[in-house]
Amino acid sequence: MASNFLKINGERLNSTLQDTCTQHGALAAPSTGMCRLTLTQEDKNARDWLVAECNSLGCEVKIDQMGNMFAIRPGTAKDKMPIAMGSHMDTQPAGGRYDGILGVQAALEVLRTLHENRIETHCPVALIDWTNEEGARFPGAMMASGVWSTKSSTPLEACWDIQDKQGIRMKDALRQIGYLGDTLCDYRENGLECHFELHIEQGPILEKEGKSVGAVTSVQGMKWFAVRVEGVEGHSGTTPMPDRADALVTASRLITAVRDTALKTELGVATVGVINSDTSSQATIPAGVNFIIDIRCSTDDVVEQLATAIFKVFDDIIAQENNGTIYKVERSWGLPESKFHPHCINAVRASAVKAVGENQIMDMKSRAGHDSAWTSRVCPTSMIFVPSKEGISHNPNEYTSPEHCALGAQVLLDAVLYYDEKVKSGQY
Repeated sequence: MASNFLKINGERLNSTLQDTCTQHGALAAPSTGMCRLTLTQEDKNARDWLVAECNSLGCEVKIDQMGNMFAIRPGTAKDKMPIAMGSHMDTQPAGGRYDGILGVQAALEVLRTLHENRIETHCPVALIDWTNEEGARFPGAMMASGVWSTKSSTPLEACWDIQDKQGIRMKDALRQIGYLGDTLCDYRENGLECHFELHIEQGPILEKEGKSVGAVTSVQGMKWFAVRVEGVEGHSGTTPMPDRADALVTASRLITAVRDTALKTELGVATVGVINSDTSSQATIPAGVNFIIDIRCSTDDVVEQLATAIFKVFDDIIAQENNGTIYKVERSWGLPESKFHPHCINAVRASAVKAVGENQIMDMKSRAGHDSAWTSRVCPTSMIFVPSKEGISHNPNEYTSPEHCALGAQVLLDAVLYYDEKVKSGQY
Protein backbone atom coordinates (compact mmCIF):
# COMPACT_ATOMS: atom_id res chain seq x y z
CA MET A 1 0.00 0.00 0.00
CA ALA A 2 1.08 3.60 -0.57
CA SER A 3 1.59 4.33 3.12
CA ASN A 4 4.39 1.74 3.28
CA PHE A 5 6.72 3.95 1.25
CA LEU A 6 5.17 7.39 0.99
CA LYS A 7 7.28 10.07 2.69
CA ILE A 8 6.56 13.71 3.27
CA ASN A 9 9.20 16.30 2.36
CA GLY A 10 10.30 17.64 5.72
CA GLU A 11 12.58 20.28 4.28
CA ARG A 12 9.77 21.65 2.13
CA LEU A 13 7.35 21.62 5.06
CA ASN A 14 9.65 23.58 7.33
CA SER A 15 10.68 26.01 4.61
CA THR A 16 7.06 26.75 3.73
CA LEU A 17 6.14 27.18 7.38
CA GLN A 18 8.92 29.67 8.06
CA ASP A 19 8.51 31.57 4.78
CA THR A 20 4.77 32.07 5.18
CA CYS A 21 5.13 33.11 8.82
CA THR A 22 7.77 35.68 7.84
CA GLN A 23 5.52 37.05 5.08
CA HIS A 24 2.17 37.04 6.88
CA GLY A 25 2.13 38.44 10.40
CA ALA A 26 5.68 38.21 11.73
CA LEU A 27 6.59 40.44 14.66
CA ALA A 28 9.46 42.84 14.07
CA ALA A 29 12.97 41.37 14.24
CA PRO A 30 14.76 40.16 16.26
CA SER A 31 11.57 38.49 17.53
CA THR A 32 10.62 35.23 15.85
CA GLY A 33 7.02 35.59 17.04
CA MET A 34 3.74 36.13 15.26
CA CYS A 35 0.76 38.46 15.38
CA ARG A 36 -1.78 37.07 12.92
CA LEU A 37 -5.10 37.85 14.54
CA THR A 38 -8.12 36.26 12.90
CA LEU A 39 -9.74 38.04 9.94
CA THR A 40 -7.07 40.76 9.75
CA GLN A 41 -5.17 41.66 6.59
CA GLU A 42 -2.35 39.33 7.68
CA ASP A 43 -4.84 36.48 8.05
CA LYS A 44 -6.41 37.29 4.69
CA ASN A 45 -3.00 37.21 2.98
CA ALA A 46 -2.18 33.83 4.52
CA ARG A 47 -5.61 32.49 3.57
CA ASP A 48 -5.32 33.73 -0.01
CA TRP A 49 -1.93 32.05 -0.34
CA LEU A 50 -3.31 28.78 1.06
CA VAL A 51 -6.31 28.80 -1.28
CA ALA A 52 -4.00 29.24 -4.28
CA GLU A 53 -1.75 26.40 -3.11
CA CYS A 54 -4.66 24.03 -2.61
CA ASN A 55 -6.20 24.93 -5.95
CA SER A 56 -2.90 24.12 -7.63
CA LEU A 57 -3.14 20.61 -6.17
CA GLY A 58 -6.57 20.02 -7.70
CA CYS A 59 -8.55 20.65 -4.53
CA GLU A 60 -12.03 22.11 -4.41
CA VAL A 61 -12.01 24.95 -1.87
CA LYS A 62 -15.19 25.78 0.06
CA ILE A 63 -15.60 28.66 2.52
CA ASP A 64 -18.43 28.47 5.04
CA GLN A 65 -20.41 31.16 6.86
CA MET A 66 -17.78 31.46 9.60
CA GLY A 67 -14.88 31.66 7.17
CA ASN A 68 -13.78 28.07 7.78
CA MET A 69 -11.80 26.88 4.76
CA PHE A 70 -12.26 23.33 3.44
CA ALA A 71 -9.81 22.30 0.69
CA ILE A 72 -11.00 18.90 -0.55
CA ARG A 73 -8.97 16.47 -2.67
CA PRO A 74 -11.34 13.98 -4.35
CA GLY A 75 -11.32 10.28 -3.53
CA THR A 76 -12.44 7.36 -5.66
CA ALA A 77 -15.56 6.76 -3.53
CA LYS A 78 -18.48 9.03 -4.35
CA ASP A 79 -20.47 8.28 -1.20
CA LYS A 80 -17.86 9.10 1.44
CA MET A 81 -17.24 12.30 3.34
CA PRO A 82 -13.69 13.69 3.62
CA ILE A 83 -11.04 12.50 6.03
CA ALA A 84 -10.05 15.87 7.46
CA MET A 85 -6.78 17.36 8.65
CA GLY A 86 -7.72 20.51 10.54
CA SER A 87 -6.13 23.22 12.63
CA HIS A 88 -5.87 27.03 12.55
CA MET A 89 -3.64 29.82 11.23
CA ASP A 90 -4.61 32.65 13.61
CA THR A 91 -2.33 33.47 16.53
CA GLN A 92 -2.19 35.32 19.82
CA PRO A 93 -1.15 39.01 19.69
CA ALA A 94 2.39 37.92 20.58
CA GLY A 95 2.38 34.23 19.71
CA GLY A 96 4.70 31.81 18.00
CA ARG A 97 5.09 30.17 14.60
CA TYR A 98 3.86 26.67 15.49
CA ASP A 99 0.62 26.78 17.50
CA GLY A 100 -2.06 25.86 14.95
CA ILE A 101 0.04 26.94 12.00
CA LEU A 102 2.04 23.69 11.97
CA GLY A 103 -1.17 21.65 11.73
CA VAL A 104 -2.36 23.52 8.63
CA GLN A 105 1.07 23.52 6.96
CA ALA A 106 1.50 19.80 7.65
CA ALA A 107 -1.92 19.14 6.11
CA LEU A 108 -0.79 21.03 3.02
CA GLU A 109 2.37 18.93 2.90
CA VAL A 110 0.23 15.78 3.05
CA LEU A 111 -1.83 17.02 0.09
CA ARG A 112 1.34 17.88 -1.83
CA THR A 113 2.76 14.42 -1.16
CA LEU A 114 -0.41 12.66 -2.30
CA HIS A 115 -0.58 14.86 -5.40
CA GLU A 116 3.01 14.48 -6.59
CA ASN A 117 2.92 10.71 -6.04
CA ARG A 118 -0.46 10.45 -7.80
CA ILE A 119 -1.98 8.58 -4.88
CA GLU A 120 -5.69 7.81 -5.14
CA THR A 121 -7.45 7.60 -1.78
CA HIS A 122 -10.80 5.94 -1.24
CA CYS A 123 -12.25 8.81 0.77
CA PRO A 124 -11.76 12.45 -0.15
CA VAL A 125 -9.04 14.10 1.93
CA ALA A 126 -9.55 17.63 3.26
CA LEU A 127 -7.38 20.38 4.71
CA ILE A 128 -9.32 22.64 7.10
CA ASP A 129 -8.33 26.06 8.40
CA TRP A 130 -10.71 26.76 11.30
CA THR A 131 -11.51 30.44 11.97
CA ASN A 132 -10.79 32.21 15.28
CA GLU A 133 -9.44 29.27 17.23
CA GLU A 134 -7.50 31.58 19.52
CA GLY A 135 -10.35 33.94 20.40
CA ALA A 136 -7.76 36.71 20.72
CA ARG A 137 -9.58 39.21 18.52
CA PHE A 138 -13.20 38.09 18.86
CA PRO A 139 -13.73 36.64 22.38
CA GLY A 140 -14.57 32.95 22.38
CA ALA A 141 -11.91 30.35 21.67
CA MET A 142 -12.46 27.56 19.08
CA MET A 143 -15.36 29.67 17.91
CA ALA A 144 -15.96 28.60 14.32
CA SER A 145 -15.45 24.87 14.87
CA GLY A 146 -17.94 25.19 17.71
CA VAL A 147 -20.51 26.71 15.36
CA TRP A 148 -19.82 24.02 12.75
CA SER A 149 -20.39 21.29 15.36
CA THR A 150 -23.74 22.92 16.39
CA LYS A 151 -22.80 21.97 19.99
CA SER A 152 -21.48 25.35 21.08
CA SER A 153 -23.67 27.57 23.25
CA THR A 154 -22.82 30.50 20.92
CA PRO A 155 -24.56 29.93 17.53
CA LEU A 156 -23.78 31.48 14.17
CA GLU A 157 -25.72 34.73 14.44
CA ALA A 158 -24.43 35.41 17.97
CA CYS A 159 -20.85 34.90 16.78
CA TRP A 160 -21.42 37.20 13.83
CA ASP A 161 -22.48 39.94 16.27
CA ILE A 162 -19.41 39.68 18.54
CA GLN A 163 -17.24 42.79 18.30
CA ASP A 164 -13.49 43.29 18.62
CA LYS A 165 -11.93 46.10 20.68
CA GLN A 166 -12.46 48.53 17.79
CA GLY A 167 -16.17 47.73 17.63
CA ILE A 168 -15.94 45.74 14.37
CA ARG A 169 -18.51 42.93 14.14
CA MET A 170 -17.19 39.53 13.20
CA LYS A 171 -19.59 39.24 10.26
CA ASP A 172 -18.32 42.56 8.92
CA ALA A 173 -14.71 41.46 9.37
CA LEU A 174 -15.46 38.26 7.41
CA ARG A 175 -17.02 40.32 4.65
CA GLN A 176 -14.18 42.86 4.59
CA ILE A 177 -11.52 40.23 3.85
CA GLY A 178 -13.70 38.25 1.45
CA TYR A 179 -14.19 35.17 3.61
CA LEU A 180 -17.89 35.33 4.42
CA GLY A 181 -18.67 32.10 2.58
CA ASP A 182 -22.02 30.68 1.51
CA THR A 183 -21.40 27.06 2.56
CA LEU A 184 -23.51 26.36 5.64
CA CYS A 185 -21.45 26.24 8.85
CA ASP A 186 -23.08 23.02 10.02
CA TYR A 187 -21.63 19.51 10.10
CA ARG A 188 -24.99 18.13 8.95
CA GLU A 189 -24.63 20.02 5.67
CA ASN A 190 -20.84 19.86 5.31
CA GLY A 191 -19.77 16.73 7.14
CA LEU A 192 -16.54 14.83 7.73
CA GLU A 193 -15.69 11.14 7.86
CA CYS A 194 -13.24 11.90 10.68
CA HIS A 195 -10.86 14.63 11.87
CA PHE A 196 -7.14 14.51 12.65
CA GLU A 197 -5.16 17.42 14.04
CA LEU A 198 -1.41 17.73 14.35
CA HIS A 199 -0.42 20.23 17.04
CA ILE A 200 2.53 21.15 19.19
CA GLU A 201 1.98 19.95 22.75
CA GLN A 202 2.19 23.48 24.26
CA GLY A 203 3.42 21.83 27.43
CA PRO A 204 6.59 20.14 28.75
CA ILE A 205 5.56 16.51 29.15
CA LEU A 206 6.87 14.96 25.91
CA GLU A 207 10.20 16.74 26.25
CA LYS A 208 10.57 15.78 29.92
CA GLU A 209 9.68 12.15 29.19
CA GLY A 210 11.98 11.97 26.18
CA LYS A 211 9.12 11.02 23.84
CA SER A 212 8.64 12.12 20.24
CA VAL A 213 4.89 11.72 19.65
CA GLY A 214 1.79 12.04 21.79
CA ALA A 215 -1.35 10.12 20.84
CA VAL A 216 -4.05 12.40 22.26
CA THR A 217 -7.00 10.63 23.84
CA SER A 218 -9.01 13.57 25.24
CA VAL A 219 -9.17 17.30 26.01
CA GLN A 220 -9.78 18.49 29.57
CA GLY A 221 -12.87 20.49 30.47
CA MET A 222 -12.74 24.26 30.80
CA LYS A 223 -14.96 27.23 31.63
CA TRP A 224 -14.54 31.00 31.64
CA PHE A 225 -16.39 33.20 34.14
CA ALA A 226 -16.85 36.95 33.72
CA VAL A 227 -16.74 38.63 37.14
CA ARG A 228 -17.98 42.16 37.85
CA VAL A 229 -16.95 43.80 41.14
CA GLU A 230 -18.90 46.92 42.12
CA GLY A 231 -18.16 49.53 44.77
CA VAL A 232 -18.63 53.28 45.13
CA GLU A 233 -16.72 55.84 43.07
CA GLY A 234 -15.11 58.63 45.10
CA HIS A 235 -12.36 61.22 45.26
CA SER A 236 -8.99 59.69 46.05
CA GLY A 237 -7.96 62.67 48.18
CA THR A 238 -11.07 63.45 50.15
CA THR A 239 -12.70 60.08 50.89
CA PRO A 240 -11.49 58.72 54.27
CA MET A 241 -9.97 55.24 54.10
CA PRO A 242 -12.53 53.61 56.45
CA ASP A 243 -15.40 54.95 54.31
CA ARG A 244 -14.26 53.50 51.00
CA ALA A 245 -15.91 50.79 48.91
CA ASP A 246 -12.97 50.31 46.56
CA ALA A 247 -13.88 47.82 43.83
CA LEU A 248 -10.26 47.41 42.74
CA VAL A 249 -9.03 46.51 46.21
CA THR A 250 -11.79 43.91 46.56
CA ALA A 251 -11.09 42.60 43.05
CA SER A 252 -7.40 42.23 43.88
CA ARG A 253 -8.30 40.03 46.85
CA LEU A 254 -10.66 37.94 44.70
CA ILE A 255 -8.07 37.50 41.95
CA THR A 256 -5.49 36.33 44.48
CA ALA A 257 -8.08 33.91 45.84
CA VAL A 258 -8.40 32.34 42.37
CA ARG A 259 -4.75 31.34 42.44
CA ASP A 260 -4.73 30.36 46.10
CA THR A 261 -7.82 28.16 45.80
CA ALA A 262 -6.45 26.29 42.79
CA LEU A 263 -3.18 25.71 44.66
CA LYS A 264 -4.89 24.59 47.86
CA THR A 265 -7.45 22.24 46.31
CA GLU A 266 -5.12 20.81 43.63
CA LEU A 267 -8.22 20.24 41.49
CA GLY A 268 -6.87 21.92 38.37
CA VAL A 269 -5.65 25.29 37.10
CA ALA A 270 -7.29 28.70 37.30
CA THR A 271 -6.10 31.93 35.70
CA VAL A 272 -7.10 35.60 35.52
CA GLY A 273 -5.65 37.12 32.34
CA VAL A 274 -8.02 40.02 31.64
CA ILE A 275 -8.72 42.94 34.05
CA ASN A 276 -10.54 46.22 33.29
CA SER A 277 -11.35 49.17 35.57
CA ASP A 278 -14.26 51.46 34.74
CA THR A 279 -12.47 54.74 35.39
CA SER A 280 -8.70 54.06 35.31
CA SER A 281 -8.11 57.53 36.78
CA GLN A 282 -5.39 58.17 39.32
CA ALA A 283 -7.58 60.58 41.27
CA THR A 284 -10.69 58.35 41.46
CA ILE A 285 -11.51 55.39 43.69
CA PRO A 286 -12.57 52.64 41.25
CA ALA A 287 -16.28 51.87 41.36
CA GLY A 288 -16.28 48.94 38.95
CA VAL A 289 -13.78 46.27 37.88
CA ASN A 290 -14.24 43.39 35.43
CA PHE A 291 -12.06 40.32 35.17
CA ILE A 292 -12.29 36.86 33.60
CA ILE A 293 -11.47 33.56 35.30
CA ASP A 294 -10.25 30.64 33.16
CA ILE A 295 -10.75 27.29 34.97
CA ARG A 296 -9.46 24.02 33.49
CA CYS A 297 -9.64 20.55 35.03
CA SER A 298 -9.50 16.92 33.96
CA THR A 299 -13.29 16.47 33.90
CA ASP A 300 -16.40 18.65 33.82
CA ASP A 301 -17.31 17.61 37.38
CA VAL A 302 -13.94 18.74 38.68
CA VAL A 303 -14.29 22.07 36.85
CA GLU A 304 -17.53 22.60 38.78
CA GLN A 305 -15.87 21.61 42.05
CA LEU A 306 -13.06 24.13 41.59
CA ALA A 307 -15.46 26.89 40.49
CA THR A 308 -17.65 26.25 43.53
CA ALA A 309 -14.63 26.39 45.84
CA ILE A 310 -13.43 29.67 44.30
CA PHE A 311 -16.80 31.39 44.64
CA LYS A 312 -17.15 30.17 48.25
CA VAL A 313 -13.89 31.97 49.04
CA PHE A 314 -15.19 35.04 47.17
CA ASP A 315 -18.22 35.13 49.49
CA ASP A 316 -15.94 34.96 52.52
CA ILE A 317 -13.83 37.85 51.23
CA ILE A 318 -16.89 40.04 50.56
CA ALA A 319 -18.03 39.37 54.12
CA GLN A 320 -14.60 40.28 55.49
CA GLU A 321 -14.46 43.51 53.50
CA ASN A 322 -17.93 44.47 54.78
CA ASN A 323 -17.80 47.81 52.98
CA GLY A 324 -20.56 47.62 50.38
CA THR A 325 -18.55 46.04 47.57
CA ILE A 326 -20.26 43.16 45.78
CA TYR A 327 -19.47 40.78 42.94
CA LYS A 328 -21.53 39.27 40.13
CA VAL A 329 -20.63 36.25 37.99
CA GLU A 330 -21.65 35.19 34.50
CA ARG A 331 -20.36 32.12 32.69
CA SER A 332 -18.93 33.56 29.49
CA TRP A 333 -17.56 30.50 27.66
CA GLY A 334 -17.05 26.80 28.12
CA LEU A 335 -15.67 23.69 26.49
CA PRO A 336 -16.83 20.35 27.92
CA GLU A 337 -14.35 17.54 28.42
CA SER A 338 -13.82 15.84 25.06
CA LYS A 339 -13.02 12.16 24.60
CA PHE A 340 -11.51 11.10 21.28
CA HIS A 341 -12.54 8.12 19.17
CA PRO A 342 -10.71 4.76 19.46
CA HIS A 343 -10.53 4.38 15.67
CA CYS A 344 -8.68 7.67 15.25
CA ILE A 345 -6.49 7.09 18.30
CA ASN A 346 -5.53 3.68 16.90
CA ALA A 347 -4.69 5.25 13.55
CA VAL A 348 -2.38 7.75 15.26
CA ARG A 349 -0.77 5.10 17.45
CA ALA A 350 -0.14 2.70 14.58
CA SER A 351 1.36 5.46 12.45
CA ALA A 352 3.54 6.74 15.29
CA VAL A 353 4.82 3.24 16.10
CA LYS A 354 5.71 2.80 12.45
CA ALA A 355 7.61 6.08 12.43
CA VAL A 356 9.52 5.99 15.72
CA GLY A 357 8.75 2.77 17.55
CA GLU A 358 6.65 1.97 20.60
CA ASN A 359 9.05 3.44 23.15
CA GLN A 360 8.89 6.94 21.61
CA ILE A 361 5.13 7.50 21.90
CA MET A 362 2.76 8.08 24.79
CA ASP A 363 -0.96 8.53 25.31
CA MET A 364 -1.83 12.05 26.46
CA LYS A 365 -4.69 14.27 27.56
CA SER A 366 -4.63 17.77 26.08
CA ARG A 367 -4.65 20.53 28.70
CA ALA A 368 -5.26 23.22 26.06
CA GLY A 369 -8.39 23.62 23.98
CA HIS A 370 -8.40 22.73 20.29
CA ASP A 371 -10.85 22.70 17.39
CA SER A 372 -10.72 18.90 17.62
CA ALA A 373 -12.63 19.14 20.90
CA TRP A 374 -15.68 20.34 18.96
CA THR A 375 -15.24 18.01 15.97
CA SER A 376 -15.07 15.06 18.38
CA ARG A 377 -18.70 15.68 19.26
CA VAL A 378 -19.92 14.96 15.75
CA CYS A 379 -17.28 12.78 14.04
CA PRO A 380 -14.42 10.44 15.02
CA THR A 381 -11.44 12.57 16.04
CA SER A 382 -7.96 12.41 17.51
CA MET A 383 -4.83 14.54 17.70
CA ILE A 384 -1.09 14.12 17.26
CA PHE A 385 1.25 16.01 19.60
CA VAL A 386 4.92 16.77 18.96
CA PRO A 387 7.22 18.30 21.58
CA SER A 388 7.37 21.98 22.49
CA LYS A 389 10.76 23.24 23.65
CA GLU A 390 10.54 23.85 27.42
CA GLY A 391 6.74 23.67 27.09
CA ILE A 392 6.57 27.29 25.91
CA SER A 393 3.53 28.42 23.89
CA HIS A 394 1.48 31.59 23.29
CA ASN A 395 4.87 33.26 23.31
CA PRO A 396 7.31 34.41 20.58
CA ASN A 397 9.84 31.88 21.93
CA GLU A 398 7.57 28.95 21.05
CA TYR A 399 9.66 26.35 19.20
CA THR A 400 9.38 22.84 17.81
CA SER A 401 12.37 21.41 15.94
CA PRO A 402 12.23 20.87 12.15
CA GLU A 403 12.71 17.17 12.81
CA HIS A 404 9.70 16.96 15.08
CA CYS A 405 7.60 19.06 12.68
CA ALA A 406 8.45 16.62 9.89
CA LEU A 407 7.78 13.62 12.12
CA GLY A 408 4.35 14.96 13.05
CA ALA A 409 3.49 15.50 9.39
CA GLN A 410 4.59 11.94 8.56
CA VAL A 411 2.39 10.52 11.33
CA LEU A 412 -0.48 12.68 10.05
CA LEU A 413 -0.07 11.34 6.50
CA ASP A 414 0.09 7.73 7.64
CA ALA A 415 -2.87 8.14 10.00
CA VAL A 416 -4.98 9.48 7.14
CA LEU A 417 -3.98 6.59 4.88
CA TYR A 418 -4.48 4.05 7.70
CA TYR A 419 -7.99 5.32 8.35
CA ASP A 420 -8.77 5.47 4.63
CA GLU A 421 -7.76 1.83 4.19
CA LYS A 422 -9.98 0.81 7.11
CA VAL A 423 -12.95 2.61 5.55
CA LYS A 424 -12.23 1.08 2.16
CA SER A 425 -12.11 -2.43 3.62
CA GLY A 426 -15.36 -1.86 5.53
CA GLN A 427 -13.76 -2.10 8.97
CA TYR A 428 -14.72 1.50 9.88
